[in-house]
Amino acid sequence: MPIELKICGINSEKIIETIVQNGGCQYLGFIFYPPSPRNLTIEESKKLTSIVPDYIKKVAVLVKPENSFVEKIKDQFDYLQVYETSPSKSKALKLISNKKIIQAIKVKKEEDINLYKQYIGVTDEFLFDSQAMEKSSIFDWNYLNNIEIKDWFLAGGIDINNIEQAARITKKLDLNSSLEDTEGKKSIKKVSELLLKVKQ
Repeated sequence: MPIELKICGINSEKIIETIVQNGGCQYLGFIFYPPSPRNLTIEESKKLTSIVPDYIKKVAVLVKPENSFVEKIKDQFDYLQVYETSPSKSKALKLISNKKIIQAIKVKKEEDINLYKQYIGVTDEFLFDSQAMEKSSIFDWNYLNNIEIKDWFLAGGIDINNIEQAARITKKLDLNSSLEDTEGKKSIKKVSELLLKVKQ
């Protein structure tokens, strides 16, 4: 399956080791968002990102981040994925961090898709997610038919059963909670099964 895969909500060394051993994943997402069961401290993320090989891109996932926090974590990462930031804020974060920015757009209704247009020329990548963010809810993927940009990420509700359908919409896919048995903890079995499937 010729896709670029991002696995988000990484919080265990064992899962990183599983992903590296299996191959097939190009991006890992590390969440800094206190309400999330996958939230990391800076010390935890330092330990985890230090064992990720260079060929896998490291992504900090942030919601309305403070500049001062970004300053503290930026050197661990290749990308910042940001939610609920204005174009001017995203531009400032890019300047502060000198990292590529993935602008996350939360989609509930079709009109939400067009929010990405405000960020063209400001951010480097786009990710379209469900309103529920980390939870495995899905929005109507038909909303994405008329996007005028190439190479964007799709997140929200993707799992091993619908990943082929998702790959027909875009080649950049982001999975998180569908790879867990208990909330906040990735399953080695589910991650391994997914990686086997995407390499077929």
